[in-house]
Amino acid sequence: MADRTDFFFRQRVTEAELDLAFELLERADRNLAADIGVFGIVSGAAPTPHAPVADLTIDLTAPARAYDRAGRRIAYGTGQRVDCSVDLAGVPTEVLTPGNERWVGVFLKFDRQLSDPRTDGNGQLVYFRRDEAFEVVVRQGPDGPAGSATRLPLPEDELLVCEVRRPFGQTQILAEHIDVSRRQAFIFASGSSVAVQAGFWTHLAPVVPTVQAVLDQVDADLGGHLRGERLRHPAADIDYDAPADIQGDNVQTALTDLVSKLVSTVGNAGAGFVRNGSLPGIPNSLTAGSVRSQLASLLSWLNSHLAATGGAHAAVAISATPHEHISATNVQTQLQEIVADYKSNIVSQGVSLIGSASIAAGTVFGLTNGTLRSQLVALVNRLNQHVAGGDHDARYYRIGQQVGDAGTVGGLAADEFALAGHLHDSRYLRRTYQQSRIFNAGEEFQMTALSTRPDLVIVAYNEMEPSGLPSPTTWVMGQRSWQLRTWVTKQGSGSSKTYAVSVHNTSSVQLYVTVAAFARE
Repeated sequence: MADRTDFFFRQRVTEAELDLAFELLERADRNLAADIGVFGIVSGAAPTPHAPVADLTIDLTAPARAYDRAGRRIAYGTGQRVDCSVDLAGVPTEVLTPGNERWVGVFLKFDRQLSDPRTDGNGQLVYFRRDEAFEVVVRQGPDGPAGSATRLPLPEDELLVCEVRRPFGQTQILAEHIDVSRRQAFIFASGSSVAVQAGFWTHLAPVVPTVQAVLDQVDADLGGHLRGERLRHPAADIDYDAPADIQGDNVQTALTDLVSKLVSTVGNAGAGFVRNGSLPGIPNSLTAGSVRSQLASLLSWLNSHLAATGGAHAAVAISATPHEHISATNVQTQLQEIVADYKSNIVSQGVSLIGSASIAAGTVFGLTNGTLRSQLVALVNRLNQHVAGGDHDARYYRIGQQVGDAGTVGGLAADEFALAGHLHDSRYLRRTYQQSRIFNAGEEFQMTALSTRPDLVIVAYNEMEPSGLPSPTTWVMGQRSWQLRTWVTKQGSGSSKTYAVSVHNTSSVQLYVTVAAFARE
C-alpha cells in the first residue's frame, strides 16, 4: 500500500503537497517492483548491425518494453539507431593502440518528457505534463589487450541492452562485435523469492524451499550425472538391443556375456569369438574369419618357415651391413664378394685380407701381428736366408738316411758322415723336455720348470676316444691348436731362476696334450 496524505476541509493545498501525493503513489509502485525483483527488458530493443550498410552505429528493434529496478517503465515505439563512435559525453570510443580493444555498453534509462508549458501565479514557466520517456546511453570502458579488456559495471538505474567490442582500426560494427551475454532481460520475480512445496519429493532436498535452491540442486545433480561423477545409471537399467551372438537386453547382462565370451578358452569363444576381415599379402594372405583361425594360419606358416632346412630365405633377401672392405648390402652379394676377394691373386686381396695373430713374437724367428700374406712373406724370407747361410752341410744326417754297413750313402763315403752320437754345435737346437698328459676342458696346468730358457716349445694334441684313450692321430696343427694356450714364465733370478712351461686348454673337450721344449747347446 502507498503512504497517504489526508487533505482536510478548507485546507489551502500547496504545489509541494500535491506533488507529494503523486510521489507517494509512484513510490509504492517502485517499492513493489523492488521487493519482488521485477525488472529488465521485456521485449524489443534487440541489437543488430546497421542496415543496409554497416557502420559504427547499431539498430535497436521496436517496439520495446522494459522496467528498471525502481519499477519505472521504459518504452518506445519506433526503431532506434545508436551511434557507438562516441559515448554519452561526446568522447570518441576509437581504440588508438594496435593490438588493443575496448568494450562499449549500450543502456536504456528512464526519463520524463516535459510538455504543456504554462505560467504559474508567480509568472514562472512550468510544464504541466511530465510523461514517461526513455534515453539510450552509450558508455565506454578502458582499452586493453585484445581478449582481456575490462567490461563496464552495470549502473543501478539503467538496463544493459548489449555490449559492442571495438578493436583497433574498426570501421564497421558487425554481428560478431555485438555481445548480448550480459543483457539484462526481464525478470518477473527472483527465484529465491518463490517458494516450493518439497514435502513429497523423493530425491530433491533443497537447502531452502525456493525455486532458486531447487534449480541450483537440479543443475548440480544433472552436471554430476552428465560428468559421470554421481547419480550414474546402473548398467542393468540401461536398455540394449544386443546383436544375435550377445545375450541380454540391458547393458549389464550384455557386458557380462561379452566379457565371459572374450575370456573363455572353451569352444567358439575368446579369439574364436572375435572376427577380422581378410588381409591381403604376398606370398601369404589371410582370409576373413575369426582371430583364432587367422592366428592358426600364422602359426602354421611360422613353424613351416622355422623348420625349413633350405629355401627359407634367399640370401639376397637377407640384409647385411657393409663392413671392412665388403661393400654389398645383402648376404648373397657379400658372400660372392668375399669369395672373389679371397680367390684373387692381386697383392692387396687374397691372403692379404686374412689377419693372423703374432706367433712366438719377440723370439729370433717369431711372427708379429699382421696379415697372412705378411707372415708368409716373412717365413719365405727367413727360409731363404737360412738356406743361403749354409747352416746345414754334409756333416749332418739327412732325413730318411742312416749310417750302416753300406760303404757309401748318396755317393759319399760313410766315414765322411758324423757318427751316430754326434751332436750339433751351438747353432742348432736340442730337445730338453717332453711330457704328455690329459687336459680336461678349460684346465690350466704348469707342465715343468726348466733350469734353462727354452728357445722353442712345441705343443701337439690327440683327441680322446670314447674308450678314454687318446686317438692314434697326433695333431701338431689341428682345428683345436688355437685353443691350446702355451707360455713360458721366468721365475726367480740369478743362478736360481727357472722357466715354468704352462698350458691352458681353452676348448670345450678333453685333450691329450704333448709338450716338448728345445734349446741351443
